[in-house]
Amino acid sequence: MNRWVIAACFCAAAAVAAAPAMAGKGDLKRSVPRSAPLLKGKTLDLRFADFAQGIWVRDLSNCPAPRIDRNDPGAAIAIYRGLLETPSRICQVYGAEKDKQFTQRAAINCLLNDGGEAIELVTVQPRGTNGLIVQEGERAPVHFRFCEAIQPILQSAQNNDN
Repeated sequence: MNRWVIAACFCAAAAVAAAPAMAGKGDLKRSVPRSAPLLKGKTLDLRFADFAQGIWVRDLSNCPAPRIDRNDPGAAIAIYRGLLETPSRICQVYGAEKDKQFTQRAAINCLLNDGGEAIELVTVQPRGTNGLIVQEGERAPVHFRFCEAIQPILQSAQNNDN
């Protein structure tokens, strides 16, 4: 009887191996971790702190900034709610320290212009009244100056109607 069980298992395995593999939409998507290790145990939010909201530039002579994706690498950054955009990528927050007034860490999932993906930790910190220090992962911190506020689409549409 054991021979029959082994033979049946072998036949079933052979049938599965011979069948074509079918992949559905999204099968290749990577799962995003719920939290970066540095954020474990903290109260999390899905957006950046209010002090980080806006368009920031390295050199104020580039303000108002053209579209962020047309700036030189490292020259500008836009932060609005749960999104961060630089000339080379657009990122979404999947976990950020909540209610931070002076320094905030956020875990972000980025779509790179070349089609790749990256998961990073970014730290933002206000500097003075119109400055922002941004540190991406282990890279050196970069000082940006406030350029302009980002106006919500609905609010800008209402202003155009008036």
